[in-house]
Amino acid sequence: MAANRERKVDNENRQFNDDWTVQYCFVQHQTNVICLLCHLTVVVAKVSNIRRHYETKHQDFHNVVMDERTARIKSLRCSLNR
Repeated sequence: MAANRERKVDNENRQFNDDWTVQYCFVQHQTNVICLLCHLTVVVAKVSNIRRHYETKHQDFHNVVMDERTARIKSLRCSLNR
């Protein structure tokens, strides 16, 4: 019998994609992936986890147009850094 190996998420080398900031309002802050709108972290940096959080918790932000959206994301990012 083969040894039973558990899948380790840490070994998958998941990386943050910068497009997720504009699409889903997430940024990478130190080693965590944080939602700019509610400051919750996502344990595994996968697009499916980030998209699910955004679609279930922040449906109202989806209607914001691109110019206003980028301005609000920029201000939220500055407030996170403070």
